[in-house]
Amino acid sequence: MYPECMHRLAALLLVLAFAVGCARFPGGGGGPPGRRLRFTIRLDGPVNPNFVYMVAIDDDDDLFGDDGPIPVVARPWGNGFMAGQATHFVRYDGFLPSGGYALFKFIDLVNLSTWVLIGLPVDFITPGPDDDTLVFEIDLSQIRPPPGDPLAIEALQINILTMDRVPTDPNDPNPRFWDALGDSRDPASITDYITIDVTTDRIFRNSDFGDLEVQGDVPDPSLDIVDWSIEVRTVP
Repeated sequence: MYPECMHRLAALLLVLAFAVGCARFPGGGGGPPGRRLRFTIRLDGPVNPNFVYMVAIDDDDDLFGDDGPIPVVARPWGNGFMAGQATHFVRYDGFLPSGGYALFKFIDLVNLSTWVLIGLPVDFITPGPDDDTLVFEIDLSQIRPPPGDPLAIEALQINILTMDRVPTDPNDPNPRFWDALGDSRDPASITDYITIDVTTDRIFRNSDFGDLEVQGDVPDPSLDIVDWSIEVRTVP
């Protein structure tokens, strides 16, 4: 999915938004309990609607974090935003309708070269002009829909990615600014995704991982992740 396909993405999101009616969904309808993830990502400056913000998710029953999503930082650009191992991602940018958020699933799990839109987060806050924080919530049933069992998910690998643009030409020589979990100035931090246990309710914070994400590792404050949390909670 590249820029020439964005008009189709916008149309799909508009149809989806019309179908659901609003950003919030009920917790349940008398069925078994579910589990949700609420992401809160704070930047050093206001969210820039011209930039791209993503949460990358890998659901492959990897309890030990042997592999996970990492940022694309140099040529050849691949898909322009993510490499490593991932199954899903949530994207925010100011050009997406329905509040700016969308949830995608990778079809090609080897090269991450193709993906499809599967919906919207079940809850989200669209940032205003001076807001420095992104907040959204997804249900694990969006990651493993029927006939899969979302409550069978034990752990996920997560990374948070920001970028000023998504290159589509593998030989694009122009500079690109980005941030991800870890210190983006240190090449050894490229693989600083995290593994979280999603079997029990709790809140994971940057401080729980030794302040993994640092301030000032990218020059643009609107790209600089300075704090984050992921809340795992059960819903009826």
